[in-house]
Amino acid sequence: RQYDDMVGFARLGRGKVVSDTMPGVSKKRWDRFVASLRLDDRLEFGEGDIGLPGGVQFCEPASANVTTVDSIRRFGGSTASMEPWP
Repeated sequence: RQYDDMVGFARLGRGKVVSDTMPGVSKKRWDRFVASLRLDDRLEFGEGDIGLPGGVQFCEPASANVTTVDSIRRFGGSTASMEPWP
């Protein structure tokens, strides 16, 4: 319980630093930062499996979160919006 409180207060402190710093960031610099995130690009879940845009992708070792059941339901066929749902 006490550790969770310490973590919470640390996050609040970092949030205050960010909110105090943001007014000093120029619009040009902020726009350049947002563009560097490439949030409009689709994220690849696996080889050839293109997912949704709007995220930040990072790789982790397969042993970090071991799972024996795939949580993504996959359907074969075209992904064209005019095609009927399986």
